[in-house]
Amino acid sequence: MATAYDYAGFASPAPHPGEYLREDYLPSYKLTAGSLARAMGLRDRARIERLVREKQAITADTALRLARVFDTTPEFWINLQVAHDLSKAAISAREELAAIKPLAAA
Repeated sequence: MATAYDYAGFASPAPHPGEYLREDYLPSYKLTAGSLARAMGLRDRARIERLVREKQAITADTALRLARVFDTTPEFWINLQVAHDLSKAAISAREELAAIKPLAAA
């Protein structure tokens, strides 16, 4: 049996990927939402603005574009989103999840 990561133990959700963009990437590269959007080949900056305000999730398309621009991997960006989403869900359903008992194979 695989050991699951216990997101329910988090006091608060894992950071939203937009926080990483806003706090680490944009300042390090001296980018604005508009200049990042242009570098990513987007028509406008709305997607990036929503992302850095933590109002939008990373999509597969956004992950691919961010990976290309910052020379990372799309998995890096998607995994940030997944960790955020799982930790939020686990925290909000903490009691219900604790009541679920694992099944044993016959």
